[in-house]
Amino acid sequence: MITEITHVSDKDLSRIASLLGDRITENEPLGPYTTYRVGGEAALFMRVMTVEDLYSLSQALSKIKVPVVVVGRGSNMLVSEIGFRGIAVTLGPFAELINLPPVGESPILIAGAMAPLPVLARQSVHHGLTGLEWAVGVPGSIGGAVRMNAGGHGADMIASLISVRMFHLERGIEANVSAADLGLRFRGSDLTDDHVVLSATLRLSWGDTIVGQERLSEIVKWRRENQPGGQNAGSVFVNPVAGVTSAGELIDGLGLRGYRIRTACVSEKHANFIQADEDGSADDVVELMTFIRKRVSEAHGIDLRSEIRLVGFPTATSAEAGAPSFKIAKSITQLDAAFGVATSPDSSLPVPVVSEKLSDDVLAELKDAFEGNATPISIVRVVKPDVHVVEYELDDDLEPVVKDAPSFLDSDIATITGTAKETQKKDTAPIPVDEPTRVVIIDEELRLPTDITFPIDALTSTVNTAPTSSAVVVIDDEEAIEVREATQKRKLRKRTRYLIAGSSIFAVFALVMIVLASPIIAVRHVDVEGSKYMSKDLLSIVQQSLLGKPLLTVDTREASRRLEDDPWVETVRIRQFFPSRLLIEIAERVPVAWFIGVDNRARIVDAQGRVLAVEDGQPTEYLQITGVGPNLAPGNSAGALYKAAAQLATGLPDELEKLVLNVGTGGPNQLVMTLRSGTLVNFGEPVDVQNKLISLVVLLRRQDSKQIVSIDLNNPDIPTVQSK
Repeated sequence: MITEITHVSDKDLSRIASLLGDRITENEPLGPYTTYRVGGEAALFMRVMTVEDLYSLSQALSKIKVPVVVVGRGSNMLVSEIGFRGIAVTLGPFAELINLPPVGESPILIAGAMAPLPVLARQSVHHGLTGLEWAVGVPGSIGGAVRMNAGGHGADMIASLISVRMFHLERGIEANVSAADLGLRFRGSDLTDDHVVLSATLRLSWGDTIVGQERLSEIVKWRRENQPGGQNAGSVFVNPVAGVTSAGELIDGLGLRGYRIRTACVSEKHANFIQADEDGSADDVVELMTFIRKRVSEAHGIDLRSEIRLVGFPTATSAEAGAPSFKIAKSITQLDAAFGVATSPDSSLPVPVVSEKLSDDVLAELKDAFEGNATPISIVRVVKPDVHVVEYELDDDLEPVVKDAPSFLDSDIATITGTAKETQKKDTAPIPVDEPTRVVIIDEELRLPTDITFPIDALTSTVNTAPTSSAVVVIDDEEAIEVREATQKRKLRKRTRYLIAGSSIFAVFALVMIVLASPIIAVRHVDVEGSKYMSKDLLSIVQQSLLGKPLLTVDTREASRRLEDDPWVETVRIRQFFPSRLLIEIAERVPVAWFIGVDNRARIVDAQGRVLAVEDGQPTEYLQITGVGPNLAPGNSAGALYKAAAQLATGLPDELEKLVLNVGTGGPNQLVMTLRSGTLVNFGEPVDVQNKLISLVVLLRRQDSKQIVSIDLNNPDIPTVQSK
C-alpha cells in the first residue's frame, strides 16, 4: 500500500522524479497549500492537470514505491517542519468544475474534487437547490469532504452523496464507486492515499432561493461569532460522543482557553481551535495537541481523537497527538471489492528459508564474518516458483523493455557455493610481512631550547645535557624581608577596601532592582494613543493584562504582538514612565479602497492590498475597486492586482481625482478606471502605472472626457483614444 510506505531513499525519489519528468517540482513548500500555512516542503510535488497524469503516476509507482499524500484545500492537514519525503499530489483546474442541473429536472449535482465547499454551497442555493447549505462554513474541498465525511449544523456528506468518481493509484483503475461502498462514518471513511477523488455526484432538492440565502447568512454569522479566523484547521478534536460531549467544553473546562506553547495557542473564541502564528511552527501545534489530550485524559479519562491529518511526523508523534490513521485494515472492504482485489502475491523472487535453528554464538560469529548477514549459503534452500522470470527496465514512456540477461533463478546454487569456497581459499592465503625498520624523524621546529645549542645526535644513543641556568649570587638581607612583608600588608588592606566598596555597590544595585521588579512599582495606568478602528475588546484585554505587572519586567513585546494581530494595526510602541504608567502608541493602517467579494460583502483594503475589514454595506468614503474579488477574512492580502488598484486610487493627482468614479480589475491581470463622464480607461497590466497616469493627465488637459468613449494606455507613449 502506498500509505504504508514509511522510508524512502534519495535514489528512489530521484528515479521517480526522472520518470515523471516536468510534471514534478522538487522541494515545494506545502504550508501555503494548507489553512495552517505552516510546515515544511514536499520532496516531490505533482500538480495533476489531466487524468492521464494519474495513469503515468500509477505506472511509475508500480516500479518505484514512494509515499504519496493527496492535498486538496488543506483545511484538515498539518505538515511537519521537516517536510514530507514523498510525492505530494494536488489536482489542477479540471477538478474544480461544477455541473448544476437544469431547473425543473432531477436535482443531481456533480462537483470536481477541488471545488471549494463554500463556493459550491452558494452556487447551489443561488441555483434554487437546497441540502448543501451547511458546507458554506467548511473551508475545504469536495474531495476532502468525501474522505473525511465532512459536515456541520446537523448534516454531512452521507445525506446527499450518491457516488464518487475516483482513481486507484496502486492498481491504475478509474471507477465510479457507490457511496455505500466508501465506508463512510463520523468524520472518516475507508479512503486512503491510494484513492484519488476526481468528482462527486450529489442528490439535493429544489427549494426556495430566498430561504436558502437566509440559511447561508445564519451559518456564516454563527461561524463568525463562534469560531476564529486566521491560521487554523477548524475543530481539532472529534467530539467524544456526538451531540452529548463536546471536546471544546472539555478543554475549556480545564482552563486551557488562550493557553500557548511558543507559536501555537488555544483560541480565545473557541477552545477546540488551535491557532498558529504567522511564520509559526507546525511542531508547536502538535506539541499543544499532545498536551491537551494528556490533560483531558488525566482529568476525565477520555482519549480525544483528532480530526487533523498529520503529514511528515513520526508515527509515535502522530499517535500521541491523536491524529487519525489512514492504514487500511487487513480484511477486505467494500471499497477494495469495488476496484477488484489481488488474488495472489508476487512470487517471482526467491524466498530464503533457514533450514535449522542456529545458536546465538553461531549467529554472532556469522555476523562478524559476513558483516551483518547471519544466514550462510550452505544452510539456505531457495524456493523457486514455477514461473518464467524476465528482467526488464523502463523506457522513457514508462513501458517495460525485456533484457536478454540470465535469471538468478536459473543459477545453480551448488555452483555458486563452490565458487564462493574457492574464492575464500584464494583470499585466505598468507601474506608475507616485512620486518619493521627503525625510522628517526628530526623536526627542527619541535626541538627544545636546549637542543638548539646542544643538538641530539640522532645517529647515536648519546645525549648531551645542557646547563639550565647561569650562576647567581645569593645575599641574605633581613631588612629586605621586612620591607617585602610591609608591602604585602598594604596591598592586602587596599584589596580589602576595594572588595568592601564593590560589595556595597552591588548590594545597593541589587536592592534597587528588586524594588523595581516587585509589585511595589507596578503598572497602574495604561494610556492609549492612535486607536480609532481597531478592536476595542482586544485593546481592553491587553490593557487589563498589563495592569498590576512590575513596570520594569512587564512583557511589552508580547502585548505589542497581540495588538499587531488586529488587521487595522500596522505598528505598536509601548513606552514606560516611572513610577507606574504605560503609554501604548498605535499606528493604524489607512483604508483607501474597497471591493465586493463572492459573498456580496465589501472588503476594505489599504494601499498594500491588505484586507482591513469586511462590511455588509458598501462604504462611500473610499474609492471602489470594481469586479468581484475573493472572499478574504481581515488580515489577508488581496493579491498583487488589488494592491496595484489600491495604490492607483491613492496616487491620483488632484486634477484627476475629481474626475475618477472608480478603479477596477478588467481581467486576470488588467487594471481599469472609470471616469465620471463614463469614459473607460484601460491601464493594461499593473506596470509602469506612474507614466500611464502622466499620459492620462496630459490627454485630458487637451480633450474633454465627455467626448471620449475609451482610452487605452497599454502603451503610455502612444495612447489610443476612441471618441464619441
